[in-house]
Amino acid sequence: MKVAVFGCELTGLVTAGALAHAGNDVMALPVGHVKVDDLRQGRLPREEPGLDVLISQQYKEGRLQFEADWSIGLAHGEVLIMATPSWRLDRAEALIKQIGETAKGDILVVNQSTFPIGTADRFEAKLKLAFAERGVRAKVAVVAMPDFISEGSAIDNFMRPDRIILGSAHADSIRIMRDLLRPFNRMTDQIKVMSSRAAEYTKYAVNALLATRISLINELANNAEHFNVDFEEVRQGLGSDSRIGFSYLYPGCGFGGPSFAADVKSLVGTLQGKGYDADLLKTVLSNNEAQKEVLFRKAWRFFDNDLRGIKIGVWGLSFKPNTSTVENAPSMKALEAFLAQGAQVKAYDPKAMADFERHWGDRPSVQMVDDMYQAIEGVDALVILTEWKMFWSPDYKLMRKVMRQPVIFDGRNIFDPVVLQEHGFRYFGVGRGEEI
Repeated sequence: MKVAVFGCELTGLVTAGALAHAGNDVMALPVGHVKVDDLRQGRLPREEPGLDVLISQQYKEGRLQFEADWSIGLAHGEVLIMATPSWRLDRAEALIKQIGETAKGDILVVNQSTFPIGTADRFEAKLKLAFAERGVRAKVAVVAMPDFISEGSAIDNFMRPDRIILGSAHADSIRIMRDLLRPFNRMTDQIKVMSSRAAEYTKYAVNALLATRISLINELANNAEHFNVDFEEVRQGLGSDSRIGFSYLYPGCGFGGPSFAADVKSLVGTLQGKGYDADLLKTVLSNNEAQKEVLFRKAWRFFDNDLRGIKIGVWGLSFKPNTSTVENAPSMKALEAFLAQGAQVKAYDPKAMADFERHWGDRPSVQMVDDMYQAIEGVDALVILTEWKMFWSPDYKLMRKVMRQPVIFDGRNIFDPVVLQEHGFRYFGVGRGEEI
């Protein structure tokens, strides 16, 4: 099938690469600042495990091509997929306008972007009106297919989905999409068909529910410390309940990323626009922002409310492992709090250093280093903000040797408090370790 994917950020590239891998003739077209020449040379705007290999292989084998001119993509695609970031609604509007002004036959548009509820219906109505004004008689359908990919596991999320949401009242369009997605829907039927508005609302509802779950777990873990309770024991008890399960049941220093919190904020704004307060979701977002400073508050108390001149080593800057993205990451707010109180920071992340420096700028109190152990040389405490696997089994003897004080603030609970104590560390986790 001939497919045109508009948008060459993470979602668009994963979609284009996966569909090309399944044998389709795919054309990918940027909608923002991504350059076609960079894409053809294999220079991708996002670092994602396996994505560079997938894209380069499909490009070399001729199933994937890149073009800058939207009109070429519109002429190419039997299916037109919009995969623009949520903040690129203006570009999506421009694409719909161009389709309405130039298309001459049947049109199937698939919207993966997280736009306001009702966008698919509105886009479809605009296309039909544009066709009617031009006297074009053709079938027009806009299908809502919200993406549920996560950075760090995006390819697997698309190729082995636990659900595929399709929102449309057009049986013909659903049939086409079922055929297009058939390679990724084999073991059991993962496709859920519903109205376009329900599909759009589902994406917001999923993120809202997960955000609420994370914030509640963090609150329970924070309070467990006051009762001298190891929250890991509680987590095992909670997760073993079949009604709850273990997913998103890990306390930590808050959730982040460019889309997760933004989607919840967008839902809050939508609900308020309809006259509802959305008090629970506003509290979830507020609690999460406070949780990003949970390790700062522990360190503040440990060092007797004075961090001036205290040297802090940081492991992890990205908002989650296996990604280079620091946008809205807990590290940004945590480090801001440390620096505001006069602390000095040495930081290391295996992938996010460049992105961190772009967001953070040049600050004399922050030193970026090239090795995890270099980040803790001469420091008074280690702060762990991202649970990269390389941090899980460090050389404890070397750590004791190079750190000025053997103190660890673990925002992801990757260590066993007993093991750390046996190696002579003071250990403070989230709902684990010493109370402070």
